[in-house]
Amino acid sequence: MMLPLTLHSHYSFMWGTADPERICRTARGLGYTRLALTDTDNLCGLWPFLAACRRHGISPVVGTEVTDRETSRRAVCLVKNREGYANLCRVLSRRHMDPGFELGAALTENGRGLVILTRDPGLLAVWHEAGCCVAGVMPGRPVPAGHPLREAARRLGVPVAATPGSFFLLPEEWQVHRLLRAIDGNTSIGRLGAKDLAPSDSWLAPPSEYARRFEVSPEALRAAEKLSERLTFTGPEFGIVLPPWQGGDGEGADAALRRTAYAGARRRYGEKLSGTVVDRLEYELRIIRQMGFSSYFLVVREIVARSPRICGRGSGAASLVAYCLEITNVCPVKYNLYFERFLNPGRTDPPDIDVDFAWDERDDVLAWVLERFRGHAAMVANHITFQPRMAVREVAKVYGIPDGEIGRISKRLPRFWRMEEADEVDMAAVLRERPESRGLDLPDPWPEILALARRIVGMPRYLSVHSGGVVITPEPIDTYVPIQEAPKGVPIVQWEKDGVETAGLVKIDLLGNRSLGVIRDAVANVRKNGGRVDGRGWLPEEDPATQRQVAAGRTMGCFYIESPAMRLLQEKAAKGDFEHLVIHSSIIRPAANEYIQKYLARLHGADWDPIHPLLSSVLEETFGIMVYQEDVSRVAAALAGFSPAEADGLRKILSKKDRVCALRDYYARFREGATALGVSEKQIEEIWGMILSFDGYSFCKPHSASYARVSFQAAWLKTHFPAEFMAAVISNRGGFYSTFAYVSEARRLGLTVLPPDVNCSGIRWSGEGRAIRVGLLSIKGLSADTQSRVVSERDRCPFQGLKDFLRRVEPHEDEAAQLVRCGALDGFSLDGSRAQLTWALAGRRSVERKKTANMPLFTDDETREVPPPVLPPDDPTTRLRQEFSALGFLCDRHPMTLFKESVKGSGRISAKDIRRHVGRTVRIAGWLITGKKVRTRRGDPMEFLTFEDDTGLVETTFFPDTYERFCHLLDWGRPYLLSGKVDENWGAVTLTVDGVKAFGKMDAVARQLSTIS
Repeated sequence: MMLPLTLHSHYSFMWGTADPERICRTARGLGYTRLALTDTDNLCGLWPFLAACRRHGISPVVGTEVTDRETSRRAVCLVKNREGYANLCRVLSRRHMDPGFELGAALTENGRGLVILTRDPGLLAVWHEAGCCVAGVMPGRPVPAGHPLREAARRLGVPVAATPGSFFLLPEEWQVHRLLRAIDGNTSIGRLGAKDLAPSDSWLAPPSEYARRFEVSPEALRAAEKLSERLTFTGPEFGIVLPPWQGGDGEGADAALRRTAYAGARRRYGEKLSGTVVDRLEYELRIIRQMGFSSYFLVVREIVARSPRICGRGSGAASLVAYCLEITNVCPVKYNLYFERFLNPGRTDPPDIDVDFAWDERDDVLAWVLERFRGHAAMVANHITFQPRMAVREVAKVYGIPDGEIGRISKRLPRFWRMEEADEVDMAAVLRERPESRGLDLPDPWPEILALARRIVGMPRYLSVHSGGVVITPEPIDTYVPIQEAPKGVPIVQWEKDGVETAGLVKIDLLGNRSLGVIRDAVANVRKNGGRVDGRGWLPEEDPATQRQVAAGRTMGCFYIESPAMRLLQEKAAKGDFEHLVIHSSIIRPAANEYIQKYLARLHGADWDPIHPLLSSVLEETFGIMVYQEDVSRVAAALAGFSPAEADGLRKILSKKDRVCALRDYYARFREGATALGVSEKQIEEIWGMILSFDGYSFCKPHSASYARVSFQAAWLKTHFPAEFMAAVISNRGGFYSTFAYVSEARRLGLTVLPPDVNCSGIRWSGEGRAIRVGLLSIKGLSADTQSRVVSERDRCPFQGLKDFLRRVEPHEDEAAQLVRCGALDGFSLDGSRAQLTWALAGRRSVERKKTANMPLFTDDETREVPPPVLPPDDPTTRLRQEFSALGFLCDRHPMTLFKESVKGSGRISAKDIRRHVGRTVRIAGWLITGKKVRTRRGDPMEFLTFEDDTGLVETTFFPDTYERFCHLLDWGRPYLLSGKVDENWGAVTLTVDGVKAFGKMDAVARQLSTIS
């Protein structure tokens, strides 16, 4: 049987239409037992292809189609052996990284170990003379006798093989292929030419169809079969590829790690180390040495030394060695962190240490790593796929729909729309039934657009850069994996994180964390103001005042513990110590709601027994409830006799997308092992149900402990230096909430929010005492260059007036207008009149236009002496509206105070008083600041939304019926009048909403405001 030698998946970006899984399943159904994947210019789909081949009993052939940069010449390269694989990676890397890449020369130099197929007679001769294994190809139909390719092959004594290419699986999928090509070319389908498309018969046909197509050239089919017999390479096998390390004076990595770890232990614990610390160090060093990971630890240590403030997290934070090397900052001995979750002798995949740096320092660290290990390092890729909204927009553009209409429709699409699940239904009808898009008008051709968009959802579109994953290899990295340059200018491998892990390449995650920037800036602000924060001896988790704030859930702005759900859990638990915060940070995962209630009951004194005696010690610290990822492994080992490797495998499979089949096998083994140890059927089902609550994302204890320490640092700063802390939170522009919400929180803390002022404000916000000053970065439309000029000129000499400011800073006309609107130039007006400032700006614009037109100008003396007219006082409503437009918030008040007249007589209560009304139905007016949409067990959408007024926050629940009625009204940046019942759960109060009335947006209602003082 002929082997299809030129087959493309959807990793032939914007050409192929099928994923490797579907290709293999279809090919097996057609009777193929061997298959070659030859995506264009990449090996992005290598690992999904190899996995699909294993599942369907197909023997894989690894290859790719390489194209020339400047010409239409191309060649299919199929791998014969390991040398060929490495050469193919080098060729593909040169194809993407070398501007002077030339196909003929590249394969002449790197053709060993490959079978090279080409239609080009000249290249056929060049590569044959270079000693490469080559063949001519007939890609679609037989090449007639006398064709130059046949003549060249006959002269050289090389075969001409039948290699019909495929870009889709079924004839009708050509429509999808054409759609992708039009999207890629940013054109309509009707404008595509023949060269823009694959032939319409480029579908994967059964062997009988290929026999029919090549019945006049059966020797070409036989040649293809013979070539396939030489292709015995079925995929790379690297083992675990660790970063290289070379010590001075010939010191080996094992010896260097031991020396460095003990030196670090003495810094952490003092000169005399306890037996517990020594025993744990020796145990870990032995495991690390046996597994050959010493160089990995040393390289990570070298990287983290680039920054003074880091957070090592993930399972690696369970390592005492990592703690002694100052890669992590939580003592695993003190907090009983489970080292085997990170490393165990049975582990076959690479270890994983994640390190956070301050978000604005991370790029410099990455640049240093890529330069330090140049040629041996690259970042991991992200495979960016079509998401529903993106797919709809792109298909609509191909259909020529105007941008305004596309925006109107796409804005109404549900945020979590699973188009791919609705295979054969009318997508337009489905959307009309959804509460978020009720009443959405979808005339022709929108039903057709939606149907086509569904077919491309999930297809990869291009490569992007992983958020921080970097790979460092001992040999040049392009011997393991092809690399290319990302748009941001860094080298990336062609595999995403799962492919990198499967290949055995060790990924080091160097990530950006805004909270580390917040802590850094807040500490710097405190020290500038004369306060003290002892960096090395700082133990914020032991501070009683901070613990009280954490226990009360007053942690808005504090990374990792500021979400509404986390604040409510803290309030319900009423525990503010470090150990409980670690538990809460892990238990609050989507599938664990029922276990949270059990945990709270037991925390507050309810009697409980372990599900089985074998688990009494395993889950004792969490009241018999599985909280951490490693609990899955420990329970499987204790209750079902799993080995450490098997138990870790179960833990890992829970987070995988393709877990269904593997999970079924694990369940069978779990049940068999537990039954053998005397566990009852009921107990097995109860424990397995708890294991399944780790479905999706969950955390290990070391990860939560690492972040809990950062959380406590933030909470301590908020408790003792609220002005400096809130200024840093807003300046670093990250977190769960918007600047608007953080400004409100600052006011609730009793802080005065000082408006921006070009003679006082820095680029970032600053805090001192009981006040925070708005930073220039919060003024919409003010460029970074102008912000820098304001500060540098002001530091040189304070601005003496408007004219002096405009002359020295030279802001753009629109920027100057924004500075007036937000109040940053108020100091240049004697009576605070912004109308006068606007008049002065208008006069300057007139002068500038005369300059541009070479018209006569007044002298400087004349322009100075022209007084402004007598202007009426600024309208308070207009001032507030303009300030809100320029900043997105009001400095001296909450916008809800402007709506008192609108809600007068509604019987509303204030947010601060909601606790007094538990069990009652109330009305409350609030500004929507954040929300989270989820689905019930039945799959119905519902939402948790946070509102605020000038007195406090209100957490609300929109159950499915209420959500369906009102979700189309809900939008950010506007106030609402809510009605509902006040509920209490373990001391935390929420509002279950049953009615919503929307006010207008700020600009629309400003003219109606009549209560402004």
